[in-house]
Amino acid sequence: MNQLGAILLAAGGSTRLGQPKQLLEIEGQVLVRRQAELLLEQGFACVVVVTGSVQREVEQALQGLDLQFVHNENWDEGMGGSLARGIAAMPERVRGALLLLCDQWRISADDLRGLVGAWQAAPTKAVSAQWQDESGHQVAGAPAIFPRALFARLAKLQGDRGAQSVLKHYAGGTTQILMPNAAFDIDLPSDWPQRADC
Repeated sequence: MNQLGAILLAAGGSTRLGQPKQLLEIEGQVLVRRQAELLLEQGFACVVVVTGSVQREVEQALQGLDLQFVHNENWDEGMGGSLARGIAAMPERVRGALLLLCDQWRISADDLRGLVGAWQAAPTKAVSAQWQDESGHQVAGAPAIFPRALFARLAKLQGDRGAQSVLKHYAGGTTQILMPNAAFDIDLPSDWPQRADC
């Protein structure tokens, strides 16, 4: 997987949750470390963690792992700036970057392998997860893989403007992979799977 890098966004302030989601424990493991280890197990060329609101605590939780850290000092302005910093940290040798959000706690190794396989079959295309929201509508988003052709535009993102607008106008097209696990994230206390049997 030496042509693909990975970005873990762990910068947010978790205002609706009331505590840093990066540091929640799920099945006995700190969430941000769980996600970082999931990425490392896939053998990506590099794994970049974008920190923000609780930088020191996140870096401590990830001690001993082979990661690159990038800090977004303007983390409170939105996810776009954090993604831009992660993309800017990708080495020249990679041809694509996989994006994973820290709070997507149900994402599995099989989910990531499905994304990677789709990208390897058509490396000029973007690949994104697709799932059904509570209203029954189809939604597309992270985890996603961006080809290098999109890096320059993604590196200019600011504030809360995410990758959706960039993908919408990408001439290379986007492949969507059905991924029900991508629907699960942690924004409110009721989203937190506090029991191992969740």
